[in-house]
Amino acid sequence: MEIVRQHKTTLIRILSGDAKFVLQHVHQAKLITGHEYDNLKDDISHHSRQDFAINLLDKMIHKGDKQCHKFLELLEHDEMQETFPLLNDLLIPPALRQGTYKMSSDPRGACVIINNMHFDKSSGLSPRRGSEVDVACLDEVFKWLAFTVELHTDKTAVEMKEILKELSRREHSGDCFVCCILSHDSEGGFFGTDGQVVRPSDILQPFARANCPSLADKPKVFILHTGWEQPEYAIPDSDFLLALATIPGLHSYRNTSRGSWFIQSLYKMLKEGCKSLQPKQYMSPSRHI
Repeated sequence: MEIVRQHKTTLIRILSGDAKFVLQHVHQAKLITGHEYDNLKDDISHHSRQDFAINLLDKMIHKGDKQCHKFLELLEHDEMQETFPLLNDLLIPPALRQGTYKMSSDPRGACVIINNMHFDKSSGLSPRRGSEVDVACLDEVFKWLAFTVELHTDKTAVEMKEILKELSRREHSGDCFVCCILSHDSEGGFFGTDGQVVRPSDILQPFARANCPSLADKPKVFILHTGWEQPEYAIPDSDFLLALATIPGLHSYRNTSRGSWFIQSLYKMLKEGCKSLQPKQYMSPSRHI
């Protein structure tokens, strides 16, 4: 939905070029009802093609994320791309037009780890024993991948939000950004050490294109020890990758001496699957904050 809203003005200009063509494809894809089809057809006949495009996009946004996603998929079809060549530049991030992201900077980028292990007694939350093992593995593998690693330990919800906002205000010169959050999770986000919740929007929104322009068109990877429901969060725009520890409704398993299955499996997969990057030993010391 945010992508449609963000590019609404440009989409209006593009889709106004052949309103009847767009209307038939949207109707065929069952993105609008028969009544909506008749109203939009009336816009083309009695109003301007621009009015049609405005009303169509307003309807897509009103229908929510799921319908907007289907609409964007429709715009990526070959016949739509051939009719409206400008859609290709609009919908595909520049970094992906060549089929891959640039990943050659030294350092590769920042990897930030927020690890909450000890919680205020008033929160009623138990210590997360074994999480230090996960941190050590993340620290090792991302250094090996030439990232600068920054560690934040035992932070309140307010402190976590401030860390994320400060990160978004930085000038990121690398090719990629990684954020790992290890803490007790709730149905609506993560707990700070004070028992207050940091919500998905608090984590993702600071890194939206408008809020963090230096990471625009660069991969932003969030490794999260949780299993959120899709309605709980919305991807702000393109180039976000969320790696969640488990499926919604379940808690991820963490061994008090060997760490969590999720992080340990991720560690092994990165070590084995990223050999083709041939990273050099980049051993800049981690920042502990």
